Amino acid sequence: MTAQPASRPEQRFVACIEDAHQHAELALDEGRTLDAVVWLSAHLAATLRSLHRPARHLLAARPLLADQLTLDRRLERMLRIAEQRHSGDALAAALDEDRLERALRAAVVAHVRHERRLLTVLVDVLDEGALADLEAAYGAALEQAPTRPHPHAPHTGVLGVAAFRVDAWRDRVMDTMDSRHVPTPRPPRAAVVPGRWGSYLLGEMEP
Repeated sequence: MTAQPASRPEQRFVACIEDAHQHAELALDEGRTLDAVVWLSAHLAATLRSLHRPARHLLAARPLLADQLTLDRRLERMLRIAEQRHSGDALAAALDEDRLERALRAAVVAHVRHERRLLTVLVDVLDEGALADLEAAYGAALEQAPTRPHPHAPHTGVLGVAAFRVDAWRDRVMDTMDSRHVPTPRPPRAAVVPGRWGSYLLGEMEP
């Protein structure tokens, strides 16, 4: 399930953020827990790099932002436990799956409910141009974001920026090695046209 197209800038902005929630909730409903982990991990990292930045400078958003960070860290810890349980980690094998799912869903609901309050403040305060820029920033961050939860990594400041990049790179490597399904959007890759020797190695050498 994806968000429906919307015409107004504030509607497009909110729909863009809500899309990740909807994908994650659908994945949980269908038993694709690791897909939900990917969506929510990338979403948390992307909002931290985009939505939270302007919120720090808005007086009305600061109290909400502090609580949002607490809820996000709680959700990220739950995502890490769920990832361990569903990827076959022996340390999490004894965890009760039903109880874990209920705890994860509760953390998702708390995150979504509070994030909607934060989005309301941003929509009320920011103009259309700022919302469009924020939507673009979130979309770009989502494409580059880590695909696994990293609750113990730095999240703010210079170290947070470095961790975002390093974790994203490491996750892409691990996703490839594990042949892991990554449902979140990825940045488009330019097509590589092989040269003469490349064509030769590919068995396409012209006579």
